[in-house]
Parts: sequence; C-alpha cells; structure tokens
Amino acid sequence: MWLLPDKREDLNTLPEKLISIHELISYLTRLNDNVMVYVKKIYEAAEDGIKIYEMSNGLSYKNANGNWSML
Repeated sequence: MWLLPDKREDLNTLPEKLISIHELISYLTRLNDNVMVYVKKIYEAAEDGIKIYEMSNGLSYKNANGNWSML
C-alpha cells in the first residue's frame, strides 16, 4: 500500500513503486477522495513513441523506463 502525499507540492511526485496503469489509476483514485479516475485517451508521443495516458483528473502521465511522470 502506498502512502498518500502530505503536502500539495508532493502531488507532482508519483511513487516509484507504481508499475502498471492499473496501479496508477488506483493511486490517483485514492488521491481524488476515492472518486474514480480513469483513462480518457491514450496516444503516443511523436518524438519518442512513449504512450501518454490522458486521465479524467485533467492530467496526462507517461511511463518511461518504468517510471511514471506527470506531463
């Protein structure tokens, strides 16, 4: 189980242990007061071909080399 961030600034940092999109969805849902976060759109970045996941929380995320990051 992952700990939720204590401070607002920590929301920009995702835990390193997240591996799959399902784990990301679970984590983001907990951050969103248990209101379900889901994938709205998936596309590939033109420059590197990495999949970008546009989520229902209004943010986009990518998983490069096993590390999730917010765009």
